Amino acid sequence: MTTVKPGPVDENRAKLIGLLNKVLKLEYSFIIHYPRLSNAIKDKKISDKIMYLSTASVAHADTVATAITSLGGEPQWAFEPLPDISLLAIFQRQVGKEKTALQLHQECVQLAPDHILQQHLSKIAKEEEWHIQVATEIADYVAAAGITF
Repeated sequence: MTTVKPGPVDENRAKLIGLLNKVLKLEYSFIIHYPRLSNAIKDKKISDKIMYLSTASVAHADTVATAITSLGGEPQWAFEPLPDISLLAIFQRQVGKEKTALQLHQECVQLAPDHILQQHLSKIAKEEEWHIQVATEIADYVAAAGITF
């Protein structure tokens, strides 16, 4: 994935690893809940979009964890319990997480020490823009349909 050579972790690399670990925690925080949330939605198109977010989050987390390791860092992640809030609030919160992930990826692109890593992170940032739209569409659907969880 990257041409970064292992070596001492300087200040810039440490900052990048820290940001990437924030991204990793965001990506992993909700992965385990997507299948259950998908099953709560009867509309196949919307349910499939939820599973798309799940699959994309796993792929992003894998790419980010690999980048952290290649930079000499230790990947850190954590799962969150399913919050005791409405389905609409869950997806509204997810829109916020996607926006945060986009911002973090954009910051990481600026700090990436090589062009290959910059390309990978730029690609993920573009995908996060799409994920914001998908999560917003899901939230709008849940609101309009009055679906509860």
